[in-house]
Amino acid sequence: MAKESIAHQITADLRDKIEDGTYGPGALLPSEPELAQKYAVSRQTARSALKALEHEGLVVVHSTRGRTVRNRPPLRRISSDRRHTSRRQSGKPEFDTEAIAQGQVASRKILMVGHGETPKDVAKILGIEPHQETVIRKRLQLLDGVPAVISTSYYPLRVAEGTRLESSDALSEGPDNLIEQLGYRFAHGMDLLQARMPTRDEVQLLELDPGVPVVRMLHIDYDVNGETLQVADDLYAADRHEFAFEWSEPEWSD
Repeated sequence: MAKESIAHQITADLRDKIEDGTYGPGALLPSEPELAQKYAVSRQTARSALKALEHEGLVVVHSTRGRTVRNRPPLRRISSDRRHTSRRQSGKPEFDTEAIAQGQVASRKILMVGHGETPKDVAKILGIEPHQETVIRKRLQLLDGVPAVISTSYYPLRVAEGTRLESSDALSEGPDNLIEQLGYRFAHGMDLLQARMPTRDEVQLLELDPGVPVVRMLHIDYDVNGETLQVADDLYAADRHEFAFEWSEPEWSD
């Protein structure tokens, strides 16, 4: 059997043990010498097998402890027609509301607040030219102190100019609740998702391990007249989230 095939088999065996709980979250994996002895292969082959798990984002490398199974519990991000109801009831941002409901602690660091030019794809959604300014709020969202999401929200000037959406302080009630306090009503929305590998800056900001992708979600909210109220451009660390889409049909009768 070729060395590469043996490495693939070792990777598959270890992956199965991670998935079935033999090696649970935080568990220490066998070392390179231990795997080499168990499978009668070279340390280089054992190292290749473990590297594959690193690239899949299943394990974390520690300088002193070796490799352990990733142990961060994912936050479930739920998209449904009841999204706004939950944060209205909590009086907190949507990110905080979901974290609290799932036993995690949300926090954030404000990275930038101010007027700025809008990316082309976001500008198209907002119905403005790319060079036109919007009010931008960019922050790093954390779960239990670990970076999880880079959130960049774009607000039309007609909505945000002269309001607390321009404040450099964190909004304790969250921007959605504030927008409603300003007299606007959320009527419908859309979530657009795209998975990709992160840039170097995103790896550093989100403290991503090798091989971990990101998921970009554009969350778009419209008012009753079909005007865009906000576009939230959220970049999620893929290993720290799972995405759920709920739907229900209206009651009907024969």
